[in-house]
Amino acid sequence: MRLIAHRGFADRYPANTLVAIENAVADADVIELDVRRCGSGELVVFHDEVVDRATDGSGRVDELPLSRLEALDVHDTNTGIVSLTEAADAIPNGTGINLELKERGIANEAVAAASTVDNEVIVSSFDGEALDQLDTDDPTVELAYLFGLNTDEDFENALALDCGYIHVHWSHWLLTDAIERAHDAGMGVNVWTIDSPIAVGLLERAGVDGVIADSPDVL
Repeated sequence: MRLIAHRGFADRYPANTLVAIENAVADADVIELDVRRCGSGELVVFHDEVVDRATDGSGRVDELPLSRLEALDVHDTNTGIVSLTEAADAIPNGTGINLELKERGIANEAVAAASTVDNEVIVSSFDGEALDQLDTDDPTVELAYLFGLNTDEDFENALALDCGYIHVHWSHWLLTDAIERAHDAGMGVNVWTIDSPIAVGLLERAGVDGVIADSPDVL
């Protein structure tokens, strides 16, 4: 079972930053990062639409240039928002990357930016249309449909998109036969967001392929 570092282990390091990536690779099999477009056109690694909650700045990411975003202070750690290109360059050979698309129209550019990653590239989103825009026949690139408590419709959407994975909320696993159904359909199952070693043990016995966690301490 693989360990996927949610935003670069957000409980231990400043989420989605270069500092997080550089430290998380010591423990994680895959680094999960949020991706959106900034005001100057580049793709950056950041979760929110606005920078106010997580930095010392204010404004919308899609209205601020990369130079301004890089100069912000994320969670008082003296580290700024990073471009996806720089983030991908920091991931060593043997470690995968999970690009969670926060908007439509960026799938192909995101995969191109992550082309330096010498391992699997997982492209995930709650938005099926964002995933459907990806145009690649690269066997190392897999789609992953994200969903929480929704169900049959989401599962069918994942099948229609030819996803390699479903990323499901831990409570969905408890309440449904998602793991068995996904495996029968040829899809892997990664469960989010896990914060307990006990839960990891249960999930491993249930046959989950990966856990998405905010800390490496879950293993």
